[in-house]
Amino acid sequence: MQLRTLSIHSGFLPIIIFLLFLNRNKENKLWVIFLYVALSLVTDYSYDIINHITGDEKKTNFYVSSCFTIIEFTLCTLFIFYNINARSLKNIVLICSGLFFPVSVFNLFQKGIADFDSLTASVECILIIFFSILFLYDQIREPELVFIYTSKKFWIIVAVLLYLSSTLFLFMYAAEFTKREKNYYWSINFTFNILKNLLFAVAFLLKKDSLLKRSFMKNEYNF
Repeated sequence: MQLRTLSIHSGFLPIIIFLLFLNRNKENKLWVIFLYVALSLVTDYSYDIINHITGDEKKTNFYVSSCFTIIEFTLCTLFIFYNINARSLKNIVLICSGLFFPVSVFNLFQKGIADFDSLTASVECILIIFFSILFLYDQIREPELVFIYTSKKFWIIVAVLLYLSSTLFLFMYAAEFTKREKNYYWSINFTFNILKNLLFAVAFLLKKDSLLKRSFMKNEYNF
C-alpha cells in the first residue's frame, strides 16, 4: 500500500517541475505529456471514488484501466508522431494506431468482464515500444543534437519505453491473477511508474530543445 501511495504521489513531481520551469516547457509537444501525467494522477485518485460509487471493484478496475489505456496510448502516440521527422515512419505510426482503436473499443463492450483488460494494455505496450524504437531510429538517422541525451524528448521517450517494456508481461497475465497475486506483482507497475515520473521531471528540468539545437548548429558551423 505504501508503494502504491508513493507511485500515485510521484505524479506531482513532474507537474510541479513543469510549472516551475514553464518557460522551458512551453512547446506544444510537451503539453501533451503534461496532460498525460495530469490525467494519470486524476485517474489514480478517482479510482477509489468511482469504486465506492459503483460498489463493484472488478467492473471499476476494468473500465477505468481500459479507458486510461486508450488515453495513454493516444497521448504517447501523439507525442512520438509529432517528434518523428521521416514521413514514412509517421505513416507506419498512423497505420498501427488504426489497428489499436478498434481492438480497444471492442474490448470495452465485451460481455465477459475480467478484472483487467489485458489485451488492450498488451497491444498498447507493444505498439508504443515499437513507436519508441522508430523514434530512436529517426534520431540516429538524422540527429538534431550532438548528444541526444540532452534533449527533453529523449528522456520522455526513455521514460515511456522503460515503463511499458517493464510492465508488458505483467499486463499480459494480469487478467488471470488472483487478488493476492495482483497485490504482489503490481509492485512492478508501481516501481516503474515512479521511475517514469522521475524521468519526466528530468525532461522538464532540461533547457529547451530549440536552444540546444541552435547551439549544435553553431558549433557545427564553426567546426
